[in-house]
Amino acid sequence: LDENRNQVKSRLTRMQQQYRPILQAYMVKKAQEMEQYMKSNHPWQNRTGNAERGLSAKLTSSKAQYVQTITLAHGVPYGVYLEYSMERRFAIIEPTMRLMGPRIVDDLSMQLGMFVGMTEKGGAK
Repeated sequence: LDENRNQVKSRLTRMQQQYRPILQAYMVKKAQEMEQYMKSNHPWQNRTGNAERGLSAKLTSSKAQYVQTITLAHGVPYGVYLEYSMERRFAIIEPTMRLMGPRIVDDLSMQLGMFVGMTEKGGAK
């Protein structure tokens, strides 16, 4: 039983090491896409362009559990007003999360399933 447990643990460790760079590249790409989407689809009229230029999507990684997070943000002090005042007419962060977030989760689930299938068949060693 301990031998089987050690084999499973060893296999999971190998899979995690193999999948990390794939996940990292995917998440970097998605953060860039989210930022571009916000900059191209915000509902306000640009006056100075500062609010648009200040929109960002930053990827952060936790080494302990290898959790990756994309944080969407405004880079101007009045960004909070664009998001929450005037009945949220000028919001772009939450609409971007609602549109792209579920797609990212679905894509990751599919990729992980494919990756696990490949490793079970010996394709990703």
